[in-house]
Amino acid sequence: MYATVEAMQRKFGERELIQLTDTEAPYLDAINMDKLNAAMQEANSEIDAYVGSRYALPLQIIPPFLIEIGCNLARYYAVTGDLSENDPVKNRYESSIKTLTKISKGELVLGGSPVGESKPVQTSSNNVMFAVGRRDFGNGGW
Repeated sequence: MYATVEAMQRKFGERELIQLTDTEAPYLDAINMDKLNAAMQEANSEIDAYVGSRYALPLQIIPPFLIEIGCNLARYYAVTGDLSENDPVKNRYESSIKTLTKISKGELVLGGSPVGESKPVQTSSNNVMFAVGRRDFGNGGW
């Protein structure tokens, strides 16, 4: 999971999450968890779609910037109504999608090996090893 309730509260604060999700009568002045969870699920699945095209899922270590992207996407999906061209919510969403596109194309890396690529062999000392091949030009001289 990239976007979580805790991450959303740290990033945007409870008041903003209430404003985003408590949009239908009866207004309870509380976070509408159903709406917030739906927005986070949509954001997380979109990130998986981009990242999963390049990396094996689930990721073993989630980079903090993917959590940031997940929160930005979830916030965008939680907004009801139209957004202006210069709205910060829309700008963060578009920037996040550009970053995810770069990840899926391999222009940005998350660490680890992309899907289908082998991992380097780990040795106890991580030394480079050489193998002596055959000699094609005689017994020690040309």
